[in-house]
Amino acid sequence: MKIQLITNLFHPDELAGASLYTDMALYFKERRDDVRVTTTFSYYPGWKVSAGDSGASLRDEIFEGIPVRRLRMYVPKRPTSLRRILSDLSFFWSLVGKASEPDWQPDVIITASPMLSQCLAQRFLYPGKKIPRLIVVQDFVVDAALELKILNVPGFAGILFRIERWAFESAETLVTISPRMLEKLRSKVGKDKRTLLLPNWIHESLFVEIRHQQAGLHGPRAGATLLYSGNVGAKQGLGDFVKDFNCMDAGWLLNIHGGGAEAATLRAQVEGMPSVKVGGVLGETEYVAALRRATACLITQKPGVGANFLPSKLLPALATGTPVLAVCEHSSPLGIEVITGGFGEVVKPGDMKGLSEILRNWIANPALLAEMSRKSFDRSRLYTREKILAEYRGELEKLTGKTQEASEVP
Repeated sequence: MKIQLITNLFHPDELAGASLYTDMALYFKERRDDVRVTTTFSYYPGWKVSAGDSGASLRDEIFEGIPVRRLRMYVPKRPTSLRRILSDLSFFWSLVGKASEPDWQPDVIITASPMLSQCLAQRFLYPGKKIPRLIVVQDFVVDAALELKILNVPGFAGILFRIERWAFESAETLVTISPRMLEKLRSKVGKDKRTLLLPNWIHESLFVEIRHQQAGLHGPRAGATLLYSGNVGAKQGLGDFVKDFNCMDAGWLLNIHGGGAEAATLRAQVEGMPSVKVGGVLGETEYVAALRRATACLITQKPGVGANFLPSKLLPALATGTPVLAVCEHSSPLGIEVITGGFGEVVKPGDMKGLSEILRNWIANPALLAEMSRKSFDRSRLYTREKILAEYRGELEKLTGKTQEASEVP
């Protein structure tokens, strides 16, 4: 099967979808598919292109035997509303002009949102060719951007929603990652469009690292320690949580490791806060070790945007048996997942009393944390790589009519 994967995030980018889509490409390659990746030059989470890539417009390279085409995208130093629009537009034009290969035509195209430009651009690739397309909706980026006032342009909302719908309608199949998000997706595209629930998965390198560390000797979890590791952006609302956390006297320590658009602001905010420590993005080995030491994994969401995404940092917490403190609306995809799985607690953003009660209760009841840890491990079995990526591949077989057996012929 010939598969073209279009994603703005790919190795060596870190966080968000970078690990997932790198792993997806590797999975297809392992099954002898002819998978090719179209992406941009690495920039995430620091929002900075390396000096060696600066000024380059196109580069073809090989990653683990997979052809990768990197195209220029404008990457702003400070991702303001206008600059985010310009960034999306620049990647759109690059894709339209240079994503197609004249001597190679895919059997299927996979694209991922939250970058709307790549979902829109794939409509214009291979004109006149009936190539099935699958879009993975990781994030309702237009809704989130408008709710957070990232794209606060009068009269622009209706245009953006029409563009989003037009992009989504080009796909034969739309996939999203949580039941709540599936409901929202169907409300956008209608009941006649094929829509599927396929959650994210615990990618291979992370799973191997977790298994390796679990086989060795390790000490107990640190007492009263929260770990936040991942993207630090507007929709996480981490700065608001830190402000509330610092006003409490619960005896807990908060370790933050990450990068992103709001990372510098957060570092300045926590100066002089003895109970909050901020560091950079952790490598996979250090990340797994930090999760296994922490009392709980902290996941935050700004009020009003929780229905638009399910944080990817949830799955490593489950795989390491780490209880979760979810600071979000109870009705959000994250809130529903934590409540359903019973592997943590949910507290509404800004509810300092509720937060304090949870943290004090956890210290007083270590058996409760142990039970949440067990449930985390149990829940992680729903998100295995082989199970979920096999379902993805099964959907591609339906779209293309090409079977697993046929693709495995050398």
